[in-house]
Amino acid sequence: MKDPAELISKATAILGHEEQVLAAGIFGLKDNYVAVGAGTAGGAGLGGAILDNPVAAGVGGAAAMHATRSAMAASKGLTVRMLVAVTSEQIRVLDWATGSGPTKELLSFDRSSSVAKVTKFGLSRHVELRDSASGQSLALSGSTAPFASESKGDKAVLRLLSASH
Repeated sequence: MKDPAELISKATAILGHEEQVLAAGIFGLKDNYVAVGAGTAGGAGLGGAILDNPVAAGVGGAAAMHATRSAMAASKGLTVRMLVAVTSEQIRVLDWATGSGPTKELLSFDRSSSVAKVTKFGLSRHVELRDSASGQSLALSGSTAPFASESKGDKAVLRLLSASH
């Protein structure tokens, strides 16, 4: 379900046909590395201490990382993974339920008053969206890795966001 045309179709089904969706990609909420690191270390320590097993420590760390990311997203009214849909006028951010797709719009940014700052982070790209009119902002992370299934949609969104400033 990560084909760019299918992502555009999923976004259009939620947003309607008033504006054509030009590109859509699945992005993650940019991590707060300190909070995620602390949660992961705590979960790994707890898993290892309870079961005295390095595998349990790894599972505990991964579970804590996911829980930390989910809690951070929920505290902002967001989801860990989101579908970003770009139209000629708006940058629309929808929730993303793995396996089924989007169910609702979470945020939108007016392209005429918003700036998208895209920076490289390995094979990922960090995106900071900031709307000067509303003061709203959002930090996301997308993939450009050739082996990542979502990278084609992400690259299309990144091209449009980079061209808009």
